[in-house]
Amino acid sequence: MSIDTSGKWWVGTNPEDIKGFVEAYGTQCSYAVHEFRLAKCVCGSVDFYLDADDTEGVAKRTCVKCSREHFLCDSEEFAEEAEFAHWSCGCGSEVTNVGVGFSLRKKGGEIRWLYVGCRCAKCGILGCFAGWKIDYSPSRQLFDRV
Repeated sequence: MSIDTSGKWWVGTNPEDIKGFVEAYGTQCSYAVHEFRLAKCVCGSVDFYLDADDTEGVAKRTCVKCSREHFLCDSEEFAEEAEFAHWSCGCGSEVTNVGVGFSLRKKGGEIRWLYVGCRCAKCGILGCFAGWKIDYSPSRQLFDRV
């Protein structure tokens, strides 16, 4: 992993750099990141189109290679109310790598917050496209639904 933090934007050289970005992002926000999962399609691709509604807590990735759609974590439960925004980079690319950083509660280790991180597959710019509170338990099953 190698993240360049010298410019206006953090730039990663590979998809796994999303982890370092969301960990830093979480420390500047309300909740530190304790766990991370990189999104990977069943076809093996890590390149996606990403749509999200930060208000409703919904994010959906669509594989560039096979067109399979997948709602992140518990998103599908709230998708009906969502007004999706489509992710695109300032460089013009719409293809991103996706990863989720999870903040855990001290008591019980359940998830309290998640951050949907992304990395432009063309230029490497890193960012956080959405994030929302998880206020139920058990919630650790969401680790496997990225």
